[in-house]
Amino acid sequence: MASSNDHSPQNSDVEGTNPELSTNLPSEFSASAFQALMIDQLAKIQEQNEGLKTRIVQLEQDQREFYIDTCKKLERGARSADKSAHELNAMKEVFKEIVGVMSGERVRFLDHSGENVTTQEAANISESLLLSSNHESVRRRQEAVMYRDSRALDTLHVLKQEDTDIWSRLNHPDFAAPSAQTESSDYAGDQNENIQDRAANYKMNRLLKTVTDVAREYFEGLQGQPSVMALERRFGPSWRCRPSERSFFAKRMQIINRIVDIKKHPSKYNLPDGITRKKAIRVVENMRLGNNSFHGQATRMTLNQLYIYLAKKMDTPNDYSLQLLEFARPRRDLLLEKRNEDTQSTQPGSSSNDLEEESRANPGPNSEENDSQSPRREALENAVTGLRV
Repeated sequence: MASSNDHSPQNSDVEGTNPELSTNLPSEFSASAFQALMIDQLAKIQEQNEGLKTRIVQLEQDQREFYIDTCKKLERGARSADKSAHELNAMKEVFKEIVGVMSGERVRFLDHSGENVTTQEAANISESLLLSSNHESVRRRQEAVMYRDSRALDTLHVLKQEDTDIWSRLNHPDFAAPSAQTESSDYAGDQNENIQDRAANYKMNRLLKTVTDVAREYFEGLQGQPSVMALERRFGPSWRCRPSERSFFAKRMQIINRIVDIKKHPSKYNLPDGITRKKAIRVVENMRLGNNSFHGQATRMTLNQLYIYLAKKMDTPNDYSLQLLEFARPRRDLLLEKRNEDTQSTQPGSSSNDLEEESRANPGPNSEENDSQSPRREALENAVTGLRV
């Protein structure tokens, strides 16, 4: 019994210590796990907060940009509205003026805008060619120049001979014909002063159409006018001091120099020796009428086109001939015909025969005019044939 009583406290001690061990060990393990769990949750919460903060910053930036863009659009709309309102007010004023003029309540073209015009503006207005009075004076001067040039082209006067000795003296004092009536000394002096003024204000004729007229103006002089060669010999370049006259003179001299070169060196152009100036002029005139390959085909050129043809060295040795090989058509007609051909070729289902039949069926309003112009063309061709002979 004693032994049993002795062992009973030990058993009670053991039994008392085992619950303490069993309760202490799980509590330590549960505290560390709880701390780890809390740390993990806090880390996740912190990551979520950072993500939310980033999204909030991006949203603020987007809202700011949207606000700025909206403000710009509103500003542009306000400016456009102001401009539209201003234009509408201007249109209303115009309509008011129109209605006032139509109803008679307002005097037509009554303008008070010149009340505060300065002296310089008034001078500019008085010299403006837009005013009818100023334009009328300019028109009269232009008509006088055209009348003078037209009279100079009159072929009824006696032409000066090329080989006349007295006309070879380029410094002839009065540019008068050798058979002209002699005047008194006083009148001759006044006439000489008039010629000096006329020579100083001389302008080359812009109405010339042929090489023959250009050569006549340069070598002989047109009716009542001195020759350009005499002006060059007597006055030098002073008579063509204006830039327009200098450039126009250079273009004309391109043709004159070719005539002179043909006369001096005919073998250079496959022409017979001893050629006269008149024949040299005919060679260049034949080149203008058709002995050329202007842009690849024979063309009846103007004087300006002839200048371009010679200046750009587009001529060939075959272009120089005393005979007119082909009386060509103007470049404008050739381009118009080419454009019509291109238009016909681009139209589907149309042929040349159909177009010819349609033109015969509908001759058009200009058919009689074309028939009336055919005798003129025949007369011109006969004149050219006479030049060949």
